[in-house]
Amino acid sequence: LKVAILGSGNWGSAIAKIVGHNAKKTFFFQDTVPMYVFEENYNGRKLTEVINETHENPKYLPGIKLPENIVATPNIREAVKDAHVLVFVMPHQFVQSLCAEIQGHILPGAKAISLVKGFDCEGNHINLISEYIRKTLGIECSSLSGANVAEGVAKEQFSETTIGYHPDDFESAQVFQNLFDTPYFC
Repeated sequence: LKVAILGSGNWGSAIAKIVGHNAKKTFFFQDTVPMYVFEENYNGRKLTEVINETHENPKYLPGIKLPENIVATPNIREAVKDAHVLVFVMPHQFVQSLCAEIQGHILPGAKAISLVKGFDCEGNHINLISEYIRKTLGIECSSLSGANVAEGVAKEQFSETTIGYHPDDFESAQVFQNLFDTPYFC
């Protein structure tokens, strides 16, 4: 399965470290994991170039090495092309615009998981981000949440997390457990 990470801030980079290692060691994930990065300049260079050359996101998670199979790209459609698993890990205010940009450009039957903190507000209604993704993209979307902080997870400090999934979609639970489980993030 091809996995794509959508987001690259401190939380996205911490999760990329876990996903990259687990994708590399687990036979049913493709080794290379594209990570969508909103292109910014960092010390006069493109942030994607810095990440791909140094295997570190010095702007949002300095001092933490990312696995070499994490490949930063500023093109969200390129990141999601042919991806079976979409990992949403960005600030909640960007979910709508990014979903609009990839709508119609994802594999039918792809699975998503939201690690987004926050909610989608529509008028007087508050919706879960996972529900927004499910409704907008027409794919199953699980959710990961827990008492964890990006820097602690990146430094491999013990953290707990819970994955919520639709009860009829046990396959997603197995995929996401293999994607995220480590001795320190469980």
